[in-house]
Amino acid sequence: MKTKIAVIQLTRIGDLVQTLQATRQFKAENPNAEFTLIARRKFAKGIGFLLETVFDHIVLFETKDFFIDKTLSSAKSELSTFLFNVNKTEFDFCVNLTFSKSSSYLASCINAKHYLGPVRNSRSEIQINDKWSQYLYSNVLNGTNVPFNLVDLYRYILGVNENLVLDPDPNFQNRANNIVIHPFASQRKKKWGISKWNELIYKLAKDFEDYQFHIVGGNEDKAEAARMLNSPALSQYKDRIHNHTVKSSIADVYQLLMNTRLFIGHDSMVSHLASETLTPSIVLSLGTVRPNETSPYGNKVITIAPGNKCFPCPVEQRCDLLPCHNSINHQVVNTIATGLIQQKEINQDFLKSRLSPLHMDSVRIYRSEYSDEGIDLNLISNHHNNIQEVFKQYYKIIWLYYLRGVESNSELPNISKETAAQLSEYTSGVNYLFELYNFGVTYANRILDDAKEKEINFKVIQENINKLGEIDQLCNVTKKNYPLLQGLVDYFYVNKANAIGNNLVEVTQNNLLIYYDASNLVAVINDFVEKSISPHMVQHQERNKEV
Repeated sequence: MKTKIAVIQLTRIGDLVQTLQATRQFKAENPNAEFTLIARRKFAKGIGFLLETVFDHIVLFETKDFFIDKTLSSAKSELSTFLFNVNKTEFDFCVNLTFSKSSSYLASCINAKHYLGPVRNSRSEIQINDKWSQYLYSNVLNGTNVPFNLVDLYRYILGVNENLVLDPDPNFQNRANNIVIHPFASQRKKKWGISKWNELIYKLAKDFEDYQFHIVGGNEDKAEAARMLNSPALSQYKDRIHNHTVKSSIADVYQLLMNTRLFIGHDSMVSHLASETLTPSIVLSLGTVRPNETSPYGNKVITIAPGNKCFPCPVEQRCDLLPCHNSINHQVVNTIATGLIQQKEINQDFLKSRLSPLHMDSVRIYRSEYSDEGIDLNLISNHHNNIQEVFKQYYKIIWLYYLRGVESNSELPNISKETAAQLSEYTSGVNYLFELYNFGVTYANRILDDAKEKEINFKVIQENINKLGEIDQLCNVTKKNYPLLQGLVDYFYVNKANAIGNNLVEVTQNNLLIYYDASNLVAVINDFVEKSISPHMVQHQERNKEV
């Protein structure tokens, strides 16, 4: 018998491609799975040719179809008909990978035996049953310190056991000398300057006379593409630069990438298509982009990010100067592009031998590599790990073990004296958080003990429940003072909010286990911090002795 699974993905094309990549891996392990994708028409229609290779059934809709030029009663009738048709299939699982308010309501309207991801309960409250969805909801939506690619998070939610490694294209040598460039983005924050793109294209066109350059984008990018092509700097190479922003469909871009030797562009839908076609890629991550989460899911993809401390910036934060854009210079991108065209191995030795410290100081360069658990984004520029990257490594180890039961054999991160000093400041916050979770264990035990008494003192129980509320508030204060602890605090807050139980005792028993787990993970973080800063503390003590 087929296992029938409904997947809800209502967001943009890039997210749909990532959903497809995760689903493909699940189907490779479970050939009897039958998938139905529920998506928005304006996003899914253009990549239907890809989605059909993985999903058995595709249901497309737009919210406006139910409401425009209709009365409320007719809209309700249209919606009921839509849901009736979806529910003709008896689903074993409904997997909501959108994590939006509307998708949680939609998930609750689909008849399924089990639900993964956000769904609404009988009181219209958000309920998240599985732990990886709780992690995505608490960390990806609210934080910037997630060490996992979204494809891997989707894989973990679905329950994929092994990583499906895609081999390089065996016919790559037969590809034409094409370079596809996507210089556009949905927000100004994410978009490298047109002048920088012109400088890059000029240098590559000059160095590689037998290569053709293809500018791809949407209809909304036509004017900007025309400005690029009409630039005086590119006038002598106009016959080798082709504009695909006017008529080309997504399917046309996909076919072009299939016959391309290099893709260069922003973190976008096109970069995910490039990973699907196994095209060597350089991805520029700017503004609000979080490379660990959204970099294309492919082996040896080079991601270039600014070294600015403000990167990545919050979506709601306004920035007129865009300092991170100036941190990435065209010389760095050109050098890496040249190496990929010449099929060189892009690693730390390559960068050291071809780029000066002046060019390298302002950027951080990563290379994606397959691992047993998914994709790792490894730093290959000659930098020490900053404190954000250090905590990402800590979190990757503890979450894989706690949520997936996988032990990661990782070395301690290579850190500078400055990072060691910053980590040392975090020891107070870690210790304070450890004490708070231990207090949670104590008060949860008291509630359970009081509930066993023959004559229950509800006033005492309520006082202990209030104490647990105070602990949550103090945890919230701690994460504000120590922002890199936010991922841990937010996860266990969401985990506790979704504790299973039909009465006070059952809920408290589950909360007790959650507080106990939280204190253990904080203890592990404390151990990591102490071991990371220990070598620097020893050196400091030795210098003091010499003095």
